[in-house]
Amino acid sequence: MEKFKENDPIAPCNENCSFCFLNYSDILERNNLFRNLEKEQIGILIKAVHHQVRQFGKGDIVAYSGDEYASLFILVKGAVVGEITDFEGHLLHIEHLKAPDSVAPAFLFGDNNHLPVNVTATEETKMIVIHRQDLLQLFKMNATVLHNFLNAISNRTQYLSGRIKLLALNSIRGKIAHLLLDEVTKAGTAEIKLKNTQEELAGMFGVARPSVARAMRELHSEGIIRARGKNITILDRPALSALLR
Repeated sequence: MEKFKENDPIAPCNENCSFCFLNYSDILERNNLFRNLEKEQIGILIKAVHHQVRQFGKGDIVAYSGDEYASLFILVKGAVVGEITDFEGHLLHIEHLKAPDSVAPAFLFGDNNHLPVNVTATEETKMIVIHRQDLLQLFKMNATVLHNFLNAISNRTQYLSGRIKLLALNSIRGKIAHLLLDEVTKAGTAEIKLKNTQEELAGMFGVARPSVARAMRELHSEGIIRARGKNITILDRPALSALLR
């Protein structure tokens, strides 16, 4: 490893630091909290506040539903999934996160800052953990970090609002229609590539994977969509929109 001077802003905090900013400067630069900041600026901020590093193996529970969320978890390696169990015992995947995402920033502050989901590592995962009091110190030090945080929680609130609409739909076809219409609206084109596998979609919808595959085949055979693996073309948008009613 290249030798850095003692006062280099992106050098490790100290020789015993388990985090070593040098290993994760690129990933943190892509995290929403540090958007529009240079690596050197991020290094200065990280070194200025208390932070911890936690590691989790595949399948480990990172946090349980109902836990108080007092520190921001930033993924620097690996991925996690937020899950809830409905009243019928079905496991619902609410959201998949991977480095450099942050876990549940919208639940860090507020009167009821308890996690609504179980957070589980889906692979070997490492996180930097910053307590909310130390995060407040970051906000005071840098207005860009505060602005980025407010943007992040606003975007997350809008995302969760969309997920609620999705889960409120009774039919699998309706759920698929909602997802596809949302994606084509964002893309501005009738041709999209799904980000999720059918197994992941089944987890999002709270149904079995064959049910998703069957619904996709039906929409394809009815001429509403053309499905070739993850590549989807919307052929009849009015018919697809009608499934939402």
